[in-house]
Amino acid sequence: MTIPPFGYRIMPTITDLPDELLDEITHLLPKGTLFSLCTVSNRFQPRATRWLYRSLALAGNGETIKICKALISNKIAATSVRKVLLWPGLAFSRLSLTGGPFYLYLSAFYKLLSRALACAINVENIRLMFPYCGASLSFDACAFSNLHSFATTMEPHTLASFVRRHPQLQELHISPSDIRSITLSEFSGISLSSLNSVCLPQSLLFIISPDAPLRSVLSPEIEDDNEEIPHFIRHLSRYSTTLTELHLCRPHWNAEVLMHVATLLPKIKSFTFTRMTPGLHDPANVAFLEACETALPFFSSLSQFRIEVSRNRELAGFTFVSDYRCDFTMVRTWGNKCPTLSICAFPSGTAWHRIEDNVWMPDLHHKAAIRWFFEAASTDQFPIDVMGSLQLFCDSMGKVDTLGLLNFRSPSAMESIGLYHQTEEDESEVYSSDSDEDDVEIEE
Repeated sequence: MTIPPFGYRIMPTITDLPDELLDEITHLLPKGTLFSLCTVSNRFQPRATRWLYRSLALAGNGETIKICKALISNKIAATSVRKVLLWPGLAFSRLSLTGGPFYLYLSAFYKLLSRALACAINVENIRLMFPYCGASLSFDACAFSNLHSFATTMEPHTLASFVRRHPQLQELHISPSDIRSITLSEFSGISLSSLNSVCLPQSLLFIISPDAPLRSVLSPEIEDDNEEIPHFIRHLSRYSTTLTELHLCRPHWNAEVLMHVATLLPKIKSFTFTRMTPGLHDPANVAFLEACETALPFFSSLSQFRIEVSRNRELAGFTFVSDYRCDFTMVRTWGNKCPTLSICAFPSGTAWHRIEDNVWMPDLHHKAAIRWFFEAASTDQFPIDVMGSLQLFCDSMGKVDTLGLLNFRSPSAMESIGLYHQTEEDESEVYSSDSDEDDVEIEE
């Protein structure tokens, strides 16, 4: 061993870094760099592998086959998997509709997928997001002791047996392509006592244990049956002490549903009603909004109230200044009816936040909202202190923000009217909101 001369300082190398710091470094690296580290560094290899395979997006293509083989041959990779997303690809077809060589390929592919999934024993989250998927057959022999979140549109028979093997589920979202195809007898005896978040058709609510700490419910689209929604709400009322979030989806408005929710679930904090059939100028909108106003005083803890209309891509997010004028009057009335209300959204597409007493500010994500807000703030529709704060915000180009305007704005919308220039921080914020870093495919 060579002893360095007195006073000579040996520069530390990567091998001198503590393990905790190496883990933090690998956690921040992009997947391409992680793959390189797996092949060139013995010390980084297990750490890079853990993050590289932590979240997988499998599309039934050649890349999926590579990932499956890696999970089967590499124990570190397999035990590192926490999230699996299966989404449409050529291989994920219905076996009964195929034949010949392609059928043989699919059979071999599903066997490989099944072996790979069986090795991923630490999976916590599974998303299988398309119907009649042969990939669901690969779950028949799998049991994941750590699985807490499962969302699927898989075929009913496979679904029932899978749920039965995972009584520890905390989140269960089922949106079958055909609710009528569900054979309820297959789910008999299932009682999930740990569920806190569900998306279930009314016919499957019975699998939730009465003792479950249910907090959030999203309903699949409920048919136009006046008795079905009341029955759905009555069933949920047994969880009135824990349920805080409810989202109902229906083809059309139903004014009666508001009072059912307000009287049977008065303690919920967040309520969203989505009309799935577009119709922004439907006369029924007015009657439904009047029913909302009547029901609001019966809520004791409601903080977020959203009444939405499903729109096609061309109309999404399209609002007018006139919408803000009309909805501003309505939101102030609703705020008086329900003092706990702090966030409100209307079918026109406007959204509002209570900033003090009954003073409401719109989401500044559209030019129409910004123009209306600056116009309204110069009148007596806002208190004098709001007008002063707005003037200070403009004079400082957004640097002095006592109203919290920057929490409710779109950088590109504000820049479009010359209020302030978009910053690097804004750009990164927009990018992160449109991306999903957790769902990755492994590349070689």
